Amino acid sequence: MKSWRTLLKSPGLRADGRIDDRSFWIAYVSPLSTPLAIPLVYPRMIAIHDLNLKDMEGFPPSIPLSSEHVSDDGIYLLENGEDCLIYVGNSVDPDTMRQLLGISSVDEILNQQNDSPLSKKLNDVINEIRRQRCSYLRLKLCKKGDSSGMLFFSYMVEDKTPSGVSYVEFLVHVHRQIQTKMS
Repeated sequence: MKSWRTLLKSPGLRADGRIDDRSFWIAYVSPLSTPLAIPLVYPRMIAIHDLNLKDMEGFPPSIPLSSEHVSDDGIYLLENGEDCLIYVGNSVDPDTMRQLLGISSVDEILNQQNDSPLSKKLNDVINEIRRQRCSYLRLKLCKKGDSSGMLFFSYMVEDKTPSGVSYVEFLVHVHRQIQTKMS
């Protein structure tokens, strides 16, 4: 059920998308193997402000693609097989920003690597994702309040849509229908 809803929210099947973009997406995704097509439909999101230096070997856990899981004091990595988006909230601790990105304010966002251990761990995570994909992922830094932030939140496929329901509401509806049929 989840994959069906996320598929309907993907760029190739969104009702609000341009026909040229939809046609390109379908032609692009159709020949891909399943492991390469899945992130295009359901991207992976990681809370990188929670990276643990003690777990240098392990890959950080993914979190649900819902704006409920994105806080203003967090930094998140979202990868969809083509792009690697790093979203920086407006209230992130300046020390965390300095360690990860080498900046102390969202307004200083630049696309460069810092030499701190936490920044190196972040780059290891990005490089591992790039290794898993056939193409080199483009890195984009996003912040709240501009078009880059809107792009990031457009991937929150579990959120409620203007014309529909959230994923949880959808599951409740399906559960009720099943209960009605069973009784």
